[in-house]
Amino acid sequence: MAKEKKEKKAEKQFVVGFAGLKNRPKPQRANKAIGVLKKFIFKHTRVKPENVLISNKVNEAIWQRGREKVLKKLAIKVILAEGKANVFLKGEKLKAKKEEKKKEKPEEKKTEEEKAFEEEKQKKKDEKKLAEKAAEKAAMKRGKE
Repeated sequence: MAKEKKEKKAEKQFVVGFAGLKNRPKPQRANKAIGVLKKFIFKHTRVKPENVLISNKVNEAIWQRGREKVLKKLAIKVILAEGKANVFLKGEKLKAKKEEKKKEKPEEKKTEEEKAFEEEKQKKKDEKKLAEKAAEKAAMKRGKE
């Protein structure tokens, strides 16, 4: 009946040129390089710039020489999945997601004293928040009068 779309993980490699940034003022070059990279990815993959995720290593490569001296070229690898584009350096190895962290840690048994202490601590936090809200309301009323 209904056809299910198979989500493909496509991997593409590109070389992005930043030579056009030489016409920009020096302090803006590294910032604009990120925008140029996102537009390049949009042009070649049709993924909206908001959905382009740039890895930290790519960002560090762009900024490594400072904001004024941007690279002329950068070799990247783009992985397309679920309407998003993940951008990595060409030789960057991908880390597998660790499922071990998701395993639940067995909760240690807390004594009644510890539980009472935590409840008291939480009550103090709540009281402090209420006092802050009341102070804000009073300040608002004073400002209106």
